[in-house]
Amino acid sequence: MTLEKRPNALLKFFFRIPVWMHKLGVGGWERLIGAQWMLITTVGRKSGKPRDTMVDVMDYDAASDTYYIEAAYGSRADWYKNMQANPVFEVRVGRRKFQASATPLTNEGAGEMMVQFFRKKPAYTRSVMAMVGMKFEGEEELRVLGSKLTLLAVTPVK
Repeated sequence: MTLEKRPNALLKFFFRIPVWMHKLGVGGWERLIGAQWMLITTVGRKSGKPRDTMVDVMDYDAASDTYYIEAAYGSRADWYKNMQANPVFEVRVGRRKFQASATPLTNEGAGEMMVQFFRKKPAYTRSVMAMVGMKFEGEEELRVLGSKLTLLAVTPVK
């Protein structure tokens, strides 16, 4: 499952604000609202130009230096398609900047990651999911919903 309906102009504008703020050097402010975001710069698969998008960091595993993110529009997202065409991309998390690659999680892993994210940030999870039209009653329903989403493990390229 991915989001079927593309965001309207107002929602697109709203989603671009964090990108502009990061580009102005104000990355990391999202922690004030209990979130962590990742600015991804891919190379456009058709244009060859840099393309920016902001995604939620659902979790970070310091031992493996792996960030876990979600692609709301799955394989239909332009930035995801750009990653497929050019698998190494630039990432900024707070003040950290590095070259990275991404690997999709299994369906089971994605479902479990959604539940873990919800346990850490229940209000944030519900509000973000509601903003894009996804609602769930409990953890099991979220696990099933999450298993149908595209979650990625992002790691630095060494």
